[in-house]
This record gives sequence, structure tokens and C-alpha cells, in this order.
Amino acid sequence: MRALLLLFLGLLLSSVAQAGVDAGRLYQKHCAECHGKDRLGGMGQALLPGNLKRLKKEKAVTVIRDGLPATQMPALGDRLDETAIRALVDYIYTPLPYIPEWGLARMRDTHVVPHPFQSLPDKPVFDADPLNLFVVVELGDHHATILDGDRFEPLIRFKTRRNLHGGPKYSPTGRYVYFASRDGWISKFDMYNLKTVAEIRAGINTRNLAVSGDGRYVMVGNYLPHTL
Repeated sequence: MRALLLLFLGLLLSSVAQAGVDAGRLYQKHCAECHGKDRLGGMGQALLPGNLKRLKKEKAVTVIRDGLPATQMPALGDRLDETAIRALVDYIYTPLPYIPEWGLARMRDTHVVPHPFQSLPDKPVFDADPLNLFVVVELGDHHATILDGDRFEPLIRFKTRRNLHGGPKYSPTGRYVYFASRDGWISKFDMYNLKTVAEIRAGINTRNLAVSGDGRYVMVGNYLPHTL
């Protein structure tokens, strides 16, 4: 009986301590840099109930404590105790007090076009076969390399948006390749001139993109907000 009483008191004290943890402050200190100060995503995914529904809370505790191998998710177990980690998990599984929006006006505000349409040569600036090029995406280093598919030699290595997701998508002619980052950025890369020619942020947390058969349209599917 005494042992059961001590166990009960221990659990009670743990719950009280967890309730007293400032999880919001912990999030801003340890998580906001990658996942966004409002939990809307950045280099890492959005940390909201809808985005985490496939991840059980106990697994989330493990991920925060031990990190994820071969990713940029660090282990926080050496900085946070179990109570703080569980308070942080409860925090990220709590819905936001508002529904985030990302409409056309905000998309247009992010639109950048360093090289307007038809301002660059319409022939490749290299002698490799333009229909036999490989795109190698380096997720951990936020770069991509264009390889000559015949000689397996790099034509260019360039910086990309953080945490590209879903794989590159080509236009029908093969001239353009599109990249989507997890935080919603869509980049258009000119394979003939080896330059990024346009970018726009189409969402807060993006799942994937597709290019129409005629190459005129790009459709982006988002986790947040739930839009196409």
C-alpha cells in the first residue's frame, strides 16, 4: 500500500511539474528556427495536429528526445528532461487559436523573377545532351547538381530552398525543372541556361507539385492550408 501511495504521489508531482512548464518558451528556444515561430513550418514541417496525425504522441516524444538519423532533427534529450519533452509534445499537438491562410495576394507578394520569360537564350549553354541530364538533390546540404547523363560529370551545383520535397518535376520539353520545398516555395530552374528563373511561395506546408501536359500550368498541393 505504501509503495502504491508513493507511486501515486510521484505521478501527481510529475503532472504538476509538467503543467508548470512553459512549453511555448521551450518551443521558441529549441524548435522555432526550423519549424517556424508560429509552428507553420520552415525548413522543417509545420507542427500542427493536422500535420502530425500520422505520428503518435509517444513516437513524437522519442523523436524529440533522440532525434532522427540522417536528418537535421537533433536529439534534445541532453537539454530537456522527460517532463519538458512531454509538455512540448502536448504543445505541438494543440490546435492554433486561428486558421492560417495563404491566398493569392500573399503568393503574389513572394513572387520573384530574376530572369523574365524569353530573356535568356533558347539553346543550351553546354554541349551535353539536354534530354539526358540528371538532377541530384542534396537534402542535407540544400543544394542540387545537374549531371551530364552520358559522362556523369557535373554541369553546375547550385543552392536550393531548404528541405525540398516530392522530387523535381520536368516541363514536357525538358527545358524547365520545378522544385517544391516543404515550406511551400516553388522554384523554376532553366536547364538550358542553368539558372533559377522564378520562385513563388504557394503554401505554408506543401506536399507536392505537378506540371500540366502542355507545360503551361503548375499545380501545387498543400497540407496547410488545404489548397490546390
